[in-house]
Amino acid sequence: MQEVPVRKRGTVRSRSALHTLVLDSVSDQVAIIDRSGAIVDLNAAWLRFVQLNRVPLEFTRPGSSYLDLVVASGLPGDSHVADAAEGIQRVLGGSRREFQFEYPMSSSGSARWVLMRVIPTAADSLFVVSHFDITERRRAEDEAWQLAHHDPLTGLPNRRHFDETLDTELRRSMRRRTPISLVEVDVDSFKAYNDTSGHVAGDRCLVHVAEVLARYARRPGDLAARLGGDEFALILAETDYEAAGRIAQGVRRSVESLGMSFGPAGKCITVSVGVATAEVPSAVALRGLFDAADRALYRAKSDGRNRAVHVRTDGSMGTGHGGGRLKASMAAVP
Repeated sequence: MQEVPVRKRGTVRSRSALHTLVLDSVSDQVAIIDRSGAIVDLNAAWLRFVQLNRVPLEFTRPGSSYLDLVVASGLPGDSHVADAAEGIQRVLGGSRREFQFEYPMSSSGSARWVLMRVIPTAADSLFVVSHFDITERRRAEDEAWQLAHHDPLTGLPNRRHFDETLDTELRRSMRRRTPISLVEVDVDSFKAYNDTSGHVAGDRCLVHVAEVLARYARRPGDLAARLGGDEFALILAETDYEAAGRIAQGVRRSVESLGMSFGPAGKCITVSVGVATAEVPSAVALRGLFDAADRALYRAKSDGRNRAVHVRTDGSMGTGHGGGRLKASMAAVP
């Protein structure tokens, strides 16, 4: 096929030379591959990335597998890379017209997020794969999510995050038929402490309580959250009645041992704890888990504070707003 000349400021360049100039001028990584996934061409941005990140050059040669290059430039062990490769294969195989996907690439030892787009060319036997750097956008989104889902004082997840996680873990508990426990914590006499010691000390008190709770939420599925004011909660996935009881008492003792005293009598800050456990998950039991923990917390406070009260939830709860078997769990006398 005869090249079509293109006039540029008194010079004549072939169309293919102009296309190469344009491709090598853009900062995005662009590749042209054939239906088998073999590399036909890579632009200068791809080659610079390979050189900077010490990706072996054999992955970039014409005829080499582009899928191998994607895997080699991704984060080791990251599942996104496999998803990206699968999306490319679907476009090459004709089951998808185009594919867009966001995933992290390894760049100078850190993650760089890219938006990959795969589209066929007019020739239909060649395909263009482009990678747009969206790292700054992802960072801004992550920061916005962090602000929207975390308490600024303690750094713990906030009520919104708690509600979303509780819903997810309740569904998982039902699906897997595993126990789940919910712990609610309220700081005893916090208003008096705040009024006596000042708001700075009050804030410091809440931070210390938050640190205690965070130590008990180390596994996937666990979550320590600040619900508001001096109220906190722990979601304990795959945690039965006995284990939840031990954790509740551990929280109570840990806060008491902080020795945050106030007033002429030197009274120490303590917490009241309400615990609810659904050992045999059912729609009724799980629906009433939060209400059951709330009732247990109310009982702990009305019984004298600085203690934990535990409730089991089961099908006998009816609507989820009453019933349940309340049991004081190693109640500590203040």
